[in-house]
Amino acid sequence: MTDGVGIDWNEVWKECYEENMQCRNRRECASIWESREKARDFLNQSRENSHRIRHVISSLPVEPGSRILDIGAGPGTLAIPLAGIAAHVTAVEPAAGMAEMMAEYAEEKGVSNLKIVGKRWEEIDPATDLDGKYDIVVASYSLGMPDIRTAIEMMCKASSKWVYLFWFAGTTSWEQAMVDLWPKLHGKEYNRGPKADILFNVLYSMGIFPNIETSKMEQVRKFPDLEAALDEFREEYQITSLEQEELLRKYLTTIFSQNGNCFQHSGMTTRIKLWWEVDGCQ
Repeated sequence: MTDGVGIDWNEVWKECYEENMQCRNRRECASIWESREKARDFLNQSRENSHRIRHVISSLPVEPGSRILDIGAGPGTLAIPLAGIAAHVTAVEPAAGMAEMMAEYAEEKGVSNLKIVGKRWEEIDPATDLDGKYDIVVASYSLGMPDIRTAIEMMCKASSKWVYLFWFAGTTSWEQAMVDLWPKLHGKEYNRGPKADILFNVLYSMGIFPNIETSKMEQVRKFPDLEAALDEFREEYQITSLEQEELLRKYLTTIFSQNGNCFQHSGMTTRIKLWWEVDGCQ
């Protein structure tokens, strides 16, 4: 991981990313969201945690004439509201389920100034997929990219002014559950993905010295009952036996609580905003 002078932080990021994917038996992050049903659930959960959306949007210097590039746009939780206040939004989203849900969401809100590009960011051809340069390039909790340095270089080239990245610091509330339960389920530790410390060092090694802001936010997951939560988490926790399911059931009863007609879990997660003008990466 060293080049004789120092640490290759891009390689550190890549190793953490790949270890996390292997631990979860995933090819890539986007593969989780191919299902239309999962995309709808994600949109509903995002609406339950709308403070995150408000936080990101209020952080961006959006004006009526702004042109925005939203990378890893999901079901449009940011892209649709941003399209309501900006001149144009291009949303890059590789997962078919997410892209379909975003198109429906845009139609529901009467949004017509949105372009959806159904590709991974790494596969984007700026000449054919993008519409010139953008005033703001944003990737909001969507940095599931193994070669983060190349991804950031592409973001800089696509921007005429600002790049904004939102990511996590430390163990997230949902990762903590996996850290607690994974050894009992699978006989090995859970490998967490790369966090903001590595991201900052990648940027620093590129000669980018970003502004940084830290905040703590509550993340809430709600289900109508315990069985609905089990249905959701079986795949996520790779449950393949009755013994594993019983372990998961017992664990969920310790972290979930009854709140009226809902069965919910809440936890605090530290989130990091990093942003800079593109002069910092030219």
